[in-house]
Amino acid sequence: MNETDFKKLLDRYLKGDCTPAEKERLEQWFDQLSEEGSVRGTDTTAVMERLKGKIDRQIGPEHFFRWPVVLRIAASVIVILSAGIWTYFQYHRVDNIPYITASTGRGQQLKLTLPDGSVVNLNAGSSIRYPENFREHRTIDLLEGEACFDVAAMKEYPFTVTAAGTKTEVLGTTFNVQAYKAWNEVTVTVVRGKVAVKTPAASPVLLLPDEQVLISTTTGMARKQPFNADAVIGWVNGKLQFRNETLQHVAWMLENNYDVKIMFKEEATKEIRFTASFSDTDSLEKILFAIAKANKIKYSVRDNVVQF
Repeated sequence: MNETDFKKLLDRYLKGDCTPAEKERLEQWFDQLSEEGSVRGTDTTAVMERLKGKIDRQIGPEHFFRWPVVLRIAASVIVILSAGIWTYFQYHRVDNIPYITASTGRGQQLKLTLPDGSVVNLNAGSSIRYPENFREHRTIDLLEGEACFDVAAMKEYPFTVTAAGTKTEVLGTTFNVQAYKAWNEVTVTVVRGKVAVKTPAASPVLLLPDEQVLISTTTGMARKQPFNADAVIGWVNGKLQFRNETLQHVAWMLENNYDVKIMFKEEATKEIRFTASFSDTDSLEKILFAIAKANKIKYSVRDNVVQF
């Protein structure tokens, strides 16, 4: 099979348009490759060469894949690697249902396109899980962190995101969900369209654009408020924005984005409020200087540890 034929067939396979004979042909070809050696998780250069050319090998130290799963997530892998981002995918079963998990580490972000055409931006330190047959079961579990969803409208298949006991249901919309475990709170903000957010302890909350709901993960209580959605999803567009945040909250976000440790000598310093906007290309030193200057406090940096 030459490169052109392979790419065309792979594209048809990912769209679900393959005939049974074409599907068998493609999977037999991958079976032949896998017999040449162990097929392992992602090495950036090797995977790009594999998906761009003959895809004759794939190496890496961590995660094992079955080839049919690699085919289904190949389009997403291309997006990740072309952006220069390290992440990982895993294939596993939950209650006998095959799932795919995508995760990012500290200081990393991920953009991927799901099988239904929906787009997910995953912030640093985040993880999502979705069923392998996603086109018919459009349910995503936000296991940790923050994600922005641009949902493709499919009336026959509602799109659902679960996070820490909350469930957000939509048909076609753009919204952001924050569910970092360290915050003890789930925040859902709508950019476009309309969503319904359900919790075990409160009535469903309907959200329109520039509306936000905050749900306590300890009590389940929900609080709805107007909020500038563009500020919330600034991270998707390369911005790091703080709006009247405590320095404790700011410190946690900087730790997650710059992979450092931030400490406070005095508890009162944690409660100082800070408002500012930065680019994700700004250095940590620039942001720390701005925080110190605005609040007339001092800081020091040593061995990747910041102390205010």
